[in-house]
Amino acid sequence: MKRWIVSSSVALIFMCAGTEAAKPQTTGAAAPNTAASATTDYASVSVEGRKLFDVMGNGGLTGAERADKIHRRLGDLIKRNDALRPFNKQALVELGNETTIELDGEPVLTVTDADAQDAMATRDELALLWGGKMTTAIADARAVRRNPVKGAGILLWNSFSDLVVSLLQWLPRLAGAILLFALFWLLARVSRWGTKHILSHTHFDSNSRQLVRTLAYYGTWTVGALAILSTLGLQGGTIATTLGISGFVFGFAFKDILSHLFAGLMLLLGRQFHIGDQIVVKEFEGTVERVELRALYLRTYDNRLVIIPNGDVFTSIVTSNTASPHRRREFIIGIGQNEDIGKAQAVALEAVRSVEGVEKEPPADVLVDEITTSMVNICVRFHASSLRSDYQRIGSEGMRRVKEAFEREEISMSPAASAQPAVSEHMDGLTGSAPQSGTTGGPS
Repeated sequence: MKRWIVSSSVALIFMCAGTEAAKPQTTGAAAPNTAASATTDYASVSVEGRKLFDVMGNGGLTGAERADKIHRRLGDLIKRNDALRPFNKQALVELGNETTIELDGEPVLTVTDADAQDAMATRDELALLWGGKMTTAIADARAVRRNPVKGAGILLWNSFSDLVVSLLQWLPRLAGAILLFALFWLLARVSRWGTKHILSHTHFDSNSRQLVRTLAYYGTWTVGALAILSTLGLQGGTIATTLGISGFVFGFAFKDILSHLFAGLMLLLGRQFHIGDQIVVKEFEGTVERVELRALYLRTYDNRLVIIPNGDVFTSIVTSNTASPHRRREFIIGIGQNEDIGKAQAVALEAVRSVEGVEKEPPADVLVDEITTSMVNICVRFHASSLRSDYQRIGSEGMRRVKEAFEREEISMSPAASAQPAVSEHMDGLTGSAPQSGTTGGPS
């Protein structure tokens, strides 16, 4: 369904740009193109679907009526079976301010001074040009009627020739569009770099800087796209009309992309987290590298890049590990049932306080967590930096020093018969074994 909607929209754009739709035609001469411009009143003269030239309204006739008369005369000539007389200047008949083109002795078209002025040529030059095109088209149409195989080859060759001519005529526009694309590509990069350099000297937060850089980058590309389309032949009014008509269709076709764009704006403006923060989104955990209008770039702790659409981020539960500068870290250590609990608490507390990076405020503490028939579990709690690297390092060092202190003081960490681990780790209040580093590892 989306593919059909997109295809219809593209077709609508080309229709609005002024491309001519093909009309059903009878064998021989093509039916007239009745779509005349509201300001210039032109209509196309064509044979077997091949456009020859345009005629303007003249002598009380509109362009469409004039083209219709020419088509009828060409159709009568195509139906003849005799050989077509060669066309030359002798087939032109001068009548005052008009030149009549005769083909096979039959008057087909009258060229006026207005036609010549419009084509920026003399009457004779224009009459020879039009007469030659009609003579060739009639000869080809007769060949098609006599020998369909040969006629098919002629039609294919004519189509290919017209395509080559159209491409050659369109090459200057295409070259200009390519140059504009290169220019605006450079301008977009310069604008993003310049905006980044300017904002680096301001007090804007990282999200605001990213939003301004993004708007500057895509704003430059928007102006560039309009300039490129104008170079290719689409006028500003036509582009605006086309966007207005097809906006509803494009809204359905690209609703997911648009939702991600709006979600990106909300994330950048809402400032729930910033570039450099360490967050958890769904099953992914890592450091925010970029927040663009379409997606969030998250670098995991094992150095993988995860690109998450902004719509998914906006509608998901996001945990920010670095929203505060410090986080509480805790771990459980078991001592023997017969050990002095107060002494064990004091030794553990002193060991933890000696670790570089353990915050003095809030102060560290050691609490009795659980008493069983074979052991006593004490909980060591302290605050450390929220950054994963510091959080993991300080926690590891704290557990190591507590173990070494207990060994020096000959405090049994667990009875030999116990099946419980001597040391287990609580992270943010959850008990469990120490996490593995990676995308879904423990807090950072």
